[in-house]
Amino acid sequence: MGMKRLEKIRDAIREKGVDAYFIPSLNNLRYFSGFTGSNGYLLITATNAVLITDQRYSEQARQEAVGWEVIIHGLDPFSVISDAIRKLGIASIGYESKEITDFQISSLRSGNPGIDWVPFVDICIQLRSVKEDEEVGGIQKALKIAEDALEKLCPFIQPGVSEREIAVELEILMRKLGSEAPAFATIVASGTNSALPHAKPTERKIQENDLIVIDFGATWLGYRSDITRTIIVGELEPVLQNVYDCVHRALEQAVAGIKPGSTCHEVDKLARDVLVAADLESYSLRGLGHGVGLDIHEFPRVVMDNPARLEPGMLFTVEPGVYVPNVGGVRIEDMVVVTADGCRVLTRTPRVIRL
Repeated sequence: MGMKRLEKIRDAIREKGVDAYFIPSLNNLRYFSGFTGSNGYLLITATNAVLITDQRYSEQARQEAVGWEVIIHGLDPFSVISDAIRKLGIASIGYESKEITDFQISSLRSGNPGIDWVPFVDICIQLRSVKEDEEVGGIQKALKIAEDALEKLCPFIQPGVSEREIAVELEILMRKLGSEAPAFATIVASGTNSALPHAKPTERKIQENDLIVIDFGATWLGYRSDITRTIIVGELEPVLQNVYDCVHRALEQAVAGIKPGSTCHEVDKLARDVLVAADLESYSLRGLGHGVGLDIHEFPRVVMDNPARLEPGMLFTVEPGVYVPNVGGVRIEDMVVVTADGCRVLTRTPRVIRL
């Protein structure tokens, strides 16, 4: 598994015409080497694979990064990185320009005069966009934890309970079921708060005939899940019921049309056409979904005007939403993986939940 991933980055090195690739991002580091510590750097050439970390992880790095040369740095990692570069005889190094600070690249340049540092964008995240079976399995486990937690949470949701209390209870349930941590900051938004796509839970108490948007996820072996359900407490006013039904149809239409070769724009349009027909598109966001893996937002980006084409193994969210200020909002989100002839829906929780 690790060597197969290493060959991906080596293919990119050859294609880009550089001698080596430098990776400072922890999730990219984990993906390519298997190392799960909180500090580290990768230096990869056509024949060498070097992991540089600090003394806290000297044994862990050797256990997890099988086949990698492990170098331990002291207080200054950049001098050790510079020494490794010189010993490998590297003349040009590619790096992820989005994943490195100005201080880091300045330190590396000053420690390696005469070496050509070549910035690239999204090389690693592109290589991670098609998921291996083992990765899909990890994401499914994280999703099952989240969904089981929601099922246990539903009896707790009733008028008089606050958004914050619901969020806390949900995160406790996920932890008890095996989640390493929330996949991201849990969203619980009720009433008019639900019109805020990324609202923070407040002390607002649930009322009769409320909408509650709950967007959350669990983490399993580093892999994350992402699910949103808009829960109906009682009966909705006709205007909100119409919004709810429209978002539900948009999700169904998008999922039904996902297949290899489709562009991200085309998939987004499948859902957006439903919102346009209902005169609700102006209350939606500019994208339909995003890849999920070791990071909560990965490729593919299923958004307007993105010409990238879907491939089997790509895994992403489908999450149409409508957000009407001072009225309320609805979002319903599933996770899917692209198959040879369509897609497989990973999310099993009913899309409509009424308490």
